[in-house]
Amino acid sequence: MKHIRSISILFALALCLYALPSFAQDKGPGSNVKDKMKNGKEDPWADYQEEKDSVSRWTCGINFGGYFASKYSANYYNGAPENINSVEFVMSNIYYYPQIKLALDAADTVVVLGYPTNMHYQVAITAGVYLRFNFNRKNGIFLQANYAQLKAEDVVTMQVDPMDYLTLPDIRQIPVAGREDRAMLDIGFQRSFLTKSKVYFFVNGGIIMCYSHVRKSVMVVEGQEYNLINVYGPSGFNPNPNTQVFNTNQYAIGYGLAIGGGVGLPLSDMFALEPGVTMQYYPVNLQGYPDYKPCFSVYLRILLGFSRGKVT
Repeated sequence: MKHIRSISILFALALCLYALPSFAQDKGPGSNVKDKMKNGKEDPWADYQEEKDSVSRWTCGINFGGYFASKYSANYYNGAPENINSVEFVMSNIYYYPQIKLALDAADTVVVLGYPTNMHYQVAITAGVYLRFNFNRKNGIFLQANYAQLKAEDVVTMQVDPMDYLTLPDIRQIPVAGREDRAMLDIGFQRSFLTKSKVYFFVNGGIIMCYSHVRKSVMVVEGQEYNLINVYGPSGFNPNPNTQVFNTNQYAIGYGLAIGGGVGLPLSDMFALEPGVTMQYYPVNLQGYPDYKPCFSVYLRILLGFSRGKVT
């Protein structure tokens, strides 16, 4: 019995020594702690920690990182006839076509042989703002808004002056490019998993709304950009200075889900870093591209927190 009691005392002492460094970093209850322990009452630190963990807290911050958009909707900018913005729109214009022939040094005709079918977006920089309300240290709801500017580039294959007799074809690769703005709004729930150190892990999920705006869709022939977006109406481009130009906006809104996770790195009671990754599953909904596809973002979040209550 003596051995069991001794082992128990040693075990309790080891636990106290193990917990002492973390206790020293935190505020504690009053000077009557020793008295409470002497009287055999429950450990007051447990109550203190529970009270501390239950304090609600507002947290705001900024996000920045990399955005990996699904390549599915990048083909919106390939200039194919099935797309609303097509190379055919430019090639069929009686004013544009002679300019293109001259630029390519064509004596007769220029023929489109093929369009890219596997376009993709370049990795984009994303940035945004973040707001979270924590009910306690483990559970919170958040609202965030992020922005990314996407670029997609590839080439259309054209043949200059096709010949019926045996000769090497004059094949040219003509760049096509698109620029797209995306603004994403997320509302969701975050669950944190605390560790013995101040570091914590978290998972989150929620709903996302994505607003996509087409800024540019062009074909570039010998350095000259030709707009694939029809801003001239049914009559098309005309060099007449009185030609009317319409404000053509191509945009779409898609709704979906987002899930992710990461690690929290507290720097002080007020400041923290949260590196993480998010998978978003939503349709871009640009014309002809209605399917749900996954996108990914890797980010670093810088946080500033404000507690609603204070533990003394």
